Amino acid sequence: MTPRVFLTLKFLFTFLALAVIAGIASWIGGLRFDQAWPLLLGAAGLAGLYTGIGKRKRLSADFVIPSLAFFVLSAFFCLFAFDVITMRLKDFILRYWPAVFAFSLILLAVGVGFSRKEGKKEGQNEGNPRD
Repeated sequence: MTPRVFLTLKFLFTFLALAVIAGIASWIGGLRFDQAWPLLLGAAGLAGLYTGIGKRKRLSADFVIPSLAFFVLSAFFCLFAFDVITMRLKDFILRYWPAVFAFSLILLAVGVGFSRKEGKKEGQNEGNPRD
């Protein structure tokens, strides 16, 4: 089995286990699926972190950045699913789309900067620097 297939299966099984746990917890808490689905995004983020730590024995940008994106999305959608923000998501996007767009660009810039910094460190350690 290739390492890529192993990592994919490790992520998939971890995600499925966390999704089942989130489903049971939301069922016990009395949440409907339309309220609980953002928890699945958080489960994907945790599965990505677990897979990344298992691969390199430390946190790396390859796994942290996508996992953080899932956590941010999960938190954002939970605000609407749990009625913390009382307006509908569609109305929120229509009203505040410039702020959401700017926030997304900032996160993208930070992620690219962090991954380039991480890539330079790895390239120097292997003896083949990247441009």
